[in-house]
Amino acid sequence: MHRKRSSYEFINSFNTPTNIDIYTFKVDFESDLLGGKLSLGSKLSRVVSDNTFLVNDVLNGIPVQDNNKSNRFEYDENVYAGYVNYGRPLGEKWNFSAGIRAEQTDAMGNLQAFLPELQEPPVILDYLNWFPSAGLTWQLAPQHGLALNYGRRINRPDYNVLNPFNNQLSQLSYEKGNPFLRPEIVNNLELGYTLAYRYNFKIAYSLTTDQITRLIAPDEDDPRANFITWANLAEQRIFSANISAPVQIFKWWNAYFNLSGSHQDNQADYGDGAIVDVQAFSYNIYQQHTFDLPAGFKGEISGWYSGPGIWGGIFLYEPSWSLDLGLQRKFLRNRLNVRLNANDIFYESGWDGFSDFDGLYTAGFGRWDSRRVNLSLSYNFGNENVKSRRRNTGLEDEAGRVGGE
Repeated sequence: MHRKRSSYEFINSFNTPTNIDIYTFKVDFESDLLGGKLSLGSKLSRVVSDNTFLVNDVLNGIPVQDNNKSNRFEYDENVYAGYVNYGRPLGEKWNFSAGIRAEQTDAMGNLQAFLPELQEPPVILDYLNWFPSAGLTWQLAPQHGLALNYGRRINRPDYNVLNPFNNQLSQLSYEKGNPFLRPEIVNNLELGYTLAYRYNFKIAYSLTTDQITRLIAPDEDDPRANFITWANLAEQRIFSANISAPVQIFKWWNAYFNLSGSHQDNQADYGDGAIVDVQAFSYNIYQQHTFDLPAGFKGEISGWYSGPGIWGGIFLYEPSWSLDLGLQRKFLRNRLNVRLNANDIFYESGWDGFSDFDGLYTAGFGRWDSRRVNLSLSYNFGNENVKSRRRNTGLEDEAGRVGGE
């Protein structure tokens, strides 16, 4: 008995132009006041994002627009911010600073579907946030210093993850944005100790409300399918510690070590059993060794090891690591620099992990061209004493949200 097998081929083409206009106005003022420094300023920003997403089914070589999957999403955001900071010494060993920043956000996301039944009402956002900060430093002795800092900040979602329309990735997988994403608010408390101006020890506590995270969940209409979307966690708590130290082992051998560890706890309840209750202890080790070798050569061995941890809200990843080698020599009165690098020579810097959320278990891994060998030559023609100055234009925060996921 022979069974007839059939195969299907789906060919799609996408046209996804995106136009993002960013406007900012920023003014800052500083003045001496009561033995300290007073700083105040304001910033106005406007972002207009116009995203067109056109999906075409290619039939017999002819593209035909699929209006069920095509849309246009416009996002208009205005942020009005102002801040005031004040800092001054308190005696010979103490320094104090405090400030507060306020941000008023008005935004609207408008989805324009090509079919009336897919049209959704605009999403209107209007909220005010306050961000206090404070810092206290104490010079215990000439080579011993303590610093206690508190800060509150806001991280807004990237513009491309706000589009609520479905983007079909395959027959059983799609992704969609979330126009109701709230910005995440991060409260951070840190205590640091510095020894001999070289060795740093820090412990910190971080509480993030409405943590922006990426979720993989089952499709309600098709149990075989899944979708990728963005959501806010109720809260994320992180306890962390960090040690960094430069060490001169021999006159010709210098090293730098950085060791950090943290415990992360993610919590959220989206109803109907879709619960996030994930904890993990993670640690990272980084070290760099530089050597003065014969005949004017310099060598370098560096590498890192990252223990298991959490990516986003629910994705648990396995350990990964990398080892890099470098060799360098200068010629022509140190103006010509020749450098040979080998990165990730054992090809172990990729990721492996899984998520278990709302009855859907997902496993994945990723690799990229991290194992490389580079030979570079650079020649200095100019004056080494001339330094370039980098200016802050005020566009950095908004431009950073244009990037991908």
